[in-house]
Amino acid sequence: MANITRNFIAGRMNKIVDERLLPDGEYIDAMNVRMGSTEKSEVGVISNTKGNTSLTTLKYIDGTNLSTDARCIGAIEDSARETIYWFVHDPSFDEVGLTGKLDLIVSYNINTNILIYHVVSIDNGSGVLTTLNFNPKYLITGVNII
Repeated sequence: MANITRNFIAGRMNKIVDERLLPDGEYIDAMNVRMGSTEKSEVGVISNTKGNTSLTTLKYIDGTNLSTDARCIGAIEDSARETIYWFVHDPSFDEVGLTGKLDLIVSYNINTNILIYHVVSIDNGSGVLTTLNFNPKYLITGVNII
């Protein structure tokens, strides 16, 4: 099969037409790209994103690793500050022999590579709910940055 090479000067996505019939300047699909935000002058400019590259490793505030059950249940990007916010739930966090659950709100600045733990909420095994009381069955899908 022939390899098709195209330039995308027009910058239009066209998912309807067969790839062989696609006009010059259009494309069918794109991965790891984002449109320029409205906060700056590059509105409509396509740029590469970091994709699925590991940015950092989350740990408890004393350096203890999270369990393998830890999951991100929500995230939001603050493009004006180049910061990503994660909402993390670890249902089987093991800290100093006590098994509890751990909920975190963490931010990571892409420019400075600084990781900030905003809220750390832990159940020390007594069965008391954490302050945040995250539940992996209820993903966080809507967040407002104020």
